[in-house]
Amino acid sequence: MSEASRQPKDKNYNLITALYQASDNVETLKSYVQDAQQEGDQELEQFFNMILENNLKAAQQAKEMLVPRLQQEQE
Repeated sequence: MSEASRQPKDKNYNLITALYQASDNVETLKSYVQDAQQEGDQELEQFFNMILENNLKAAQQAKEMLVPRLQQEQE
């Protein structure tokens, strides 16, 4: 059985997974930014910072979307 077929088909689960992945990416990208800084590669540093900001925005938006959805389910 594949990983995808074992996961529930639930939109909130998918949103939580996207939130987790974006947050996890943030931590990884922080180390990439540091590596680029240590190497003096400003182009890579800017690139990784751009992706980092996108993941921070995605994680924040996912949190903002998730809270009311979970509250609705409890009603």
